[in-house]
Amino acid sequence: MYWRRWGKIMFRSTIYSLPVAMVLILLSAMAQAGEYRRHEAHAHGVAHLNVAIEGNRLYIEFSSPAANIVGFEHRPRTQDQKGAIQAAIQKLKKGDKLFVLPPGPRSQLETAEVDTDIDDHDSHGTDSGHVRKDNDHHASEDSHDKDHHDADGHENERHSEFKAKYQFSCDNPKALSHIQVKLFQAFPGIEHIEVQLVTEQRQTAQDLTQKEKTIRF
Repeated sequence: MYWRRWGKIMFRSTIYSLPVAMVLILLSAMAQAGEYRRHEAHAHGVAHLNVAIEGNRLYIEFSSPAANIVGFEHRPRTQDQKGAIQAAIQKLKKGDKLFVLPPGPRSQLETAEVDTDIDDHDSHGTDSGHVRKDNDHHASEDSHDKDHHDADGHENERHSEFKAKYQFSCDNPKALSHIQVKLFQAFPGIEHIEVQLVTEQRQTAQDLTQKEKTIRF
């Protein structure tokens, strides 16, 4: 999800031969290794979506700086901040509320997974790890992004993120003409969403704003 600008990069012919779900995984892997992760992708107010359709499955990946979601990126210092993280995780788990599909495809949310590196689960008790729709909770596997302090004991700037993955089943995926994105209402800190859309027929990039909130196929 983190690379220079999806809309400006074309897939090579070999990528078109891969299953769409594999393309989605490849996009994420390529992006995480790129310079985009450290710079443009972390612009406050900007979030990212990968959307893919393969067979009767709709896959959505979401990523955003934590500042867009909870208003801060440092480790939580108060109970209110811890509560804000928990509330955000619960909102993000409700993928069928954040992504509203038309009735024609007869779609259903199957799984939702949420991750955030804003807190250390073991030391703060925040449910920041892998979350599924069935409410199973898993502690974060790693806490790579520890807070660092300078010689005076002040906390240095850190970049924290929220990420989520969703899988929907669709009885009639050909009837999937659009997705209404409710992230702007759920998280007012999001001002702009860059979307990469991949289907078995094409790939395209779209930009969503608080005025244009619909992904169109």
